[in-house]
Amino acid sequence: MSSKMISIIVKTILLVYLSQLFVGVVGQSPCSNYFRYIQDDVSNELIGYIEIPFPPRGVILQLSVTLSIAVVLPSKYVGRLELATSKEQSIKAVNEGRPLSYKIHFPLPRPIPLLSSLWFNDQFICFGPRASGPIVTSIVLNHTLYPPANALSKQPEFNNNNNWNGMRNIYPPPSMIDRREPSQPPQIGSNVPNIKLVPPNNEQINLVCGRSNIEPVNPLIARGEKASPGQWPWVVAIFLVKLKFEFQCSGTLISNTHIITAAHCLQMNKVNLPAGSFLVSLGRYRLRDWREKGSENREIIEYKVHPDFVAGGNADADLAILMLRERVEFNSMIKPICLWSGSSLLLNVVGKVGYVVGWGRDELGNPYVQEPRQIKVPIVAQEVCLWSNSNFVAFTSNRTFCAGQRNGSGPCNGDSGSGFVIYNSEMDRYLLRGVVSRSLLDSSTMSCDLSQFVVYVDIAQHLDWIQTEISKNN
Repeated sequence: MSSKMISIIVKTILLVYLSQLFVGVVGQSPCSNYFRYIQDDVSNELIGYIEIPFPPRGVILQLSVTLSIAVVLPSKYVGRLELATSKEQSIKAVNEGRPLSYKIHFPLPRPIPLLSSLWFNDQFICFGPRASGPIVTSIVLNHTLYPPANALSKQPEFNNNNNWNGMRNIYPPPSMIDRREPSQPPQIGSNVPNIKLVPPNNEQINLVCGRSNIEPVNPLIARGEKASPGQWPWVVAIFLVKLKFEFQCSGTLISNTHIITAAHCLQMNKVNLPAGSFLVSLGRYRLRDWREKGSENREIIEYKVHPDFVAGGNADADLAILMLRERVEFNSMIKPICLWSGSSLLLNVVGKVGYVVGWGRDELGNPYVQEPRQIKVPIVAQEVCLWSNSNFVAFTSNRTFCAGQRNGSGPCNGDSGSGFVIYNSEMDRYLLRGVVSRSLLDSSTMSCDLSQFVVYVDIAQHLDWIQTEISKNN
């Protein structure tokens, strides 16, 4: 039999298989006015096809798709949501009043995922059935298009078209739809006007690290006061990409491509989330101002969790280092912190005060604040911490420290991952000594108990690991 004949037979069998597969799932397609399954002309794979009729002109266009599939995915790849035509053709279609089309590339050829929900510009479009089975994985794919008519037109579109796209949870998943926090999708890139950039190399990092744009602050009020823009240029806001961009934790910039935070910030139900589930904002002051001058947004290409970290355990190694997909340029609003130098003995810093900055829960019970707050707290001896409450035995180790005033002030929910920085007057710099990890629970408010100390990961005990991870990616 000739090779040409064999090729024809193989193609025929493949075509019959795909046709049967297509027929089998077409009847299951929810939201039929907007979504259907089709066969891709190029790859012959079965894909999802979405049409949004009459999308508005001259505004940011954000599509969010939730899929469910009755299987555990074999890798971190969760599929891809992309425009069905080029960006230019898509914008032209919008301007001409034609539908905006998208393609969904599924993570597996079988089983076919079901469309569970469709949102466009924060508006609910339709809802479909979830997949059924002993194990169901939920996937969220997002795409944002910036038309030229928009003020952000010079910025590239935010598109999770990478192998880390979306978020996946193993059934039964937690609620993934939180509509309490209105947000606008961010642009990826810079909004910095006329700021002198500093070349990002190790020598320059050493020159600019830990330098605030404001003179050392005076003692703060008990419950924290608002920080000033540019006062803490290494503070990073970490967002979770769900149906909306939800503030997750804070982090600290330690190089032009690395951010350090708490490892538990990257988990849901003690399961690590894909790197593509996170977006970080540097130089940010107003938490929900995506057009804030001086701020930059970056995707995370990967992250490394400390090998000794135990989910749900103590604070001993509650550390993770995030790697930016695109490096950031240093300027007056964005600078790295200096890593701790000198003695690593905790005894040498007992009684010293450090500063913690974040957007987390305030004394009024708000889950986050629009502008960051700063608080000044002293480090206490380990035995003082343990004697103050026996519950600290479960959260502390010889690689943690406790700090706080125990007067209702201090970091709370949402401040996890924030840096604890100490000002060195001789160096005229701030140095990173800790990362917010754990606090005791106030059973009456089901929130942090700030009449107790807060537990921090001691950065000085993990410098070798941090330096090793940074050097791997430089």
